[in-house]
Amino acid sequence: MNIEVKKLDSNMADEYLTFFDQRAFSDGSAEKGCYCVWHHWTDKHEQERSLMPENERPYRKRNYAKELIRNGTLNGFAAFCEEQIVGFCNADTKDHYFRLSRENQPDSWIDVNENDKILAIVCFIVAPDMRRKGVAKALLECACQYAQENGYDYVEGYPSKGEFVVNNCGGSASMYMEQGFEIVDVPGGIIARKKMKRPQEP
Repeated sequence: MNIEVKKLDSNMADEYLTFFDQRAFSDGSAEKGCYCVWHHWTDKHEQERSLMPENERPYRKRNYAKELIRNGTLNGFAAFCEEQIVGFCNADTKDHYFRLSRENQPDSWIDVNENDKILAIVCFIVAPDMRRKGVAKALLECACQYAQENGYDYVEGYPSKGEFVVNNCGGSASMYMEQGFEIVDVPGGIIARKKMKRPQEP
């Protein structure tokens, strides 16, 4: 099976939406309709959606995702198999996520310097029929390579603490550890953190 990982770009918006509409939650998951915008979704957005006609509300996050992709705000990596998206990893510079700001999540900034550049991986979504086939691992490897090539000091992930189940969108702690991440305990959970080596470092 050939899995190819590409950085999400503005031309992939329609393919991204098709993945979330038809394949990402084909097992009936309660997360259907998220479109992976939660980390950019503010209280203002939720209030605006609540004021929309009921029949239009389900499309608000879908339209917002399309907008974010096209303007370069929603970023990450898409895994393709047979020319279709089968998995997505939401990843971007940590400072770009409203939900992970120093104000909203101060505990997640423990043990890093103010000027450190961090690639935050906030979510993995793999199509049910493609699970346990190395898709998430390929996405993580690509994210780490991207971070190395683009001058990031750290890559971070946010796995659930305790036993992993398939709807834990943060991925498993063991997957991160296999890729050389350190598991850091913080108030309310854990962070998987990997320091990137500078070119001159051994």
